[in-house]
Amino acid sequence: MNVYPKCKWFVFLSFAIIAACATIDEPEQTGFLSDYSTLERDTDGRWLYSADNTGEYTKFYIEPVAMLFEQKENPTFSPDELEQLKTYLVVRLSQRLTEDDGYEVVSEPGPGVAIFRLAITEVDASIAALNISIYTKVSGAGLGGIAAEGEIVDSVSGEQLAAAIRWGAGSRVLKAGLTKLGDAKIVIDQWARDIRQRIDAAHGRPK
Repeated sequence: MNVYPKCKWFVFLSFAIIAACATIDEPEQTGFLSDYSTLERDTDGRWLYSADNTGEYTKFYIEPVAMLFEQKENPTFSPDELEQLKTYLVVRLSQRLTEDDGYEVVSEPGPGVAIFRLAITEVDASIAALNISIYTKVSGAGLGGIAAEGEIVDSVSGEQLAAAIRWGAGSRVLKAGLTKLGDAKIVIDQWARDIRQRIDAAHGRPK
């Protein structure tokens, strides 16, 4: 029995998997945030800042998400897909903020209201064909991801209350589905949960 063709195919597949691994590297500053000097590098590969008075705010307004991600000559995503991602970010953040006797998401800025300013700066597409197999999924092949900048500011004074630069790839365990945005949405879900936890911590609420 000649096993050489099989071995040759396995080697080729291994290199293809490595080449297909999607990564989101640490993004460069875009100028979107009102102040970058407050940020400190976090151990989880992100830059974060939170002011001492963040816990004074219980009402939040979420501005329309800015899309600073620019595609090259052969675009991976359609305009509708990118709009869908922006909408998903607002919806998931709103849900997390308001759930379990949480905080109020209001329709306009005003006194006592803090504004979420968010910008998507990078998007990597999920490769569905490599995400449906357990063997390629756990290797990280086919994972997509997303990077973003965001801040919370007082809607009257403009004071920066919190800020972050974050980036990440999808999960090697959770299913991203067959869409190009599946992993980016998984990351957004994680971010929304983390934001709620951090706001709860600023208010002294138990985890």
